[in-house]
Amino acid sequence: MIAALAWLGLETVTTALAQTATPAEFFRGKTVNILVGFEAGGGYDLYARVLAQFFGRHIPGQPAVIVQNMPGAGGLRAARILASVAPKDGTALGMLAQTLPFDTALGYTSDIDAGAFNWIGRIAMNVEVGVTFARSGITSIETARNREILSGGTGGTASSTVVPFLLNKLAGTRFKLIAGYNGANEVLLAMERGEVEMVGATGISTIMAQHAAWLRDGTVRLIYQSAPTRLPAIPDVPSIGELGTGSEETQILDLFAAGSAIGRVLIAPPSVPAERVAVLRQAMATTLADPEMLAYASRHSLALDVGSADELGAIVRKMLATPKPVVAKARKILESRKR
Repeated sequence: MIAALAWLGLETVTTALAQTATPAEFFRGKTVNILVGFEAGGGYDLYARVLAQFFGRHIPGQPAVIVQNMPGAGGLRAARILASVAPKDGTALGMLAQTLPFDTALGYTSDIDAGAFNWIGRIAMNVEVGVTFARSGITSIETARNREILSGGTGGTASSTVVPFLLNKLAGTRFKLIAGYNGANEVLLAMERGEVEMVGATGISTIMAQHAAWLRDGTVRLIYQSAPTRLPAIPDVPSIGELGTGSEETQILDLFAAGSAIGRVLIAPPSVPAERVAVLRQAMATTLADPEMLAYASRHSLALDVGSADELGAIVRKMLATPKPVVAKARKILESRKR
């Protein structure tokens, strides 16, 4: 909150000067902050820090770029700061939860409108998976339909919490949700300690980058994937939409899974001047084509799946146009979670 108040104070002072400066003049000597809605070490943080290493050199004026972690409420705390008190001049950006359009479609977070943000570009899709250790005895979704399973998550509307909850309501599973962790890494540690049996959802790219050996030797099992269709890399793992017990159930699960195409995306607040947004989008595009960044990602087994602002905008608009009966049913289900 101290950082947020500082932003608010500086924004008024600098607005007039910023409007007359060229992009290079404006950004030179400044710091661009990328606000991450989750703890350090998780997938969002990982991709934000990789991007930060290269992004500044492609912004006119070559500002410094730093990452700030602001976990809380499944990423919503950071989203609220970015939407409200963060500067609207291009120096405050976010890598926020991919569930934001889902939340907006359902009216689940009335103070945050995914359609009002400026979508800068995507560094990677984020197909999320339900993960368990092989020693747990959980072999498939049928295990979760036949017995209670402790599933760990962060909280709020984060995927790690919402996916198992939706599966309970729409696919007949019996997950018992243990929420309140600060990020996927913390839930993984809790699973290693035996506090929970599963991680409700975490990025497959993060698992491949940080725990590839677990996948190769069968230490972990993937029970489902939150994606519109099965990822070619894990063709034997069912998508959550396949698990719905009826037509509307499948539509709701598919709506949530559409967030995987949002993934690890850079976002600017509402009301940033259009010309400044265009500069940031161009910088993002050239960063993601930078041979040094591509080589870095390859060395560290980081999957990249670049998406343009136009592509992301189309995904968001489609999600926000979900038929009202489906929205109403999904909202009723999520309201029951609040109670």
